[in-house]
Amino acid sequence: MDPATDALAIVAATAADLGTVARLAGVTWRRHYPGIISREQIDYMLARGYAESALRQFLDVPGAGLAIARAGREPVGFAAWYRAEAAATTKLDKLYVLPEVQGLGVGRRLIAHVEDAARADRADTLILNVNKRNTSSIAFYQRCGFQVRESVVIDIGQGFFMDDHVMAKPISRATAVDLR
Repeated sequence: MDPATDALAIVAATAADLGTVARLAGVTWRRHYPGIISREQIDYMLARGYAESALRQFLDVPGAGLAIARAGREPVGFAAWYRAEAAATTKLDKLYVLPEVQGLGVGRRLIAHVEDAARADRADTLILNVNKRNTSSIAFYQRCGFQVRESVVIDIGQGFFMDDHVMAKPISRATAVDLR
């Protein structure tokens, strides 16, 4: 499963893929987030954000989407997005790539896919939230053209908070950018 040698495809997820997305999230979160947030918060956020009902919204709501990156037949990452409240803005809500294939262009391809979907929905800005202590992801997003717009602390229940940067990237409505 090497995106450098296997054909990498970004495909729209279906209801049948929701379990795969939840499994990928579990693997990536449990490897990446210890030291950034507590194991209890990891478990809470996975249960809350990756339940079938939570993921289904990305398949059913206009302006939203869920895509899976596959190297050959193997799922190696995913992205989920939705139309934000701000006009002409799409929010990249989820972007996770298996640790063993990070750095091989999968994340950039997923972002390009979301940008194309956002353009099709007439958005000119892509936003996301990232934990302030998640320095590797912040650096990745900066390399992809995002800049910190503001910082927020969000109460997510059960005594847990998200201490995040909101990052934004302008996207051209005219042409797609090839980030491969």
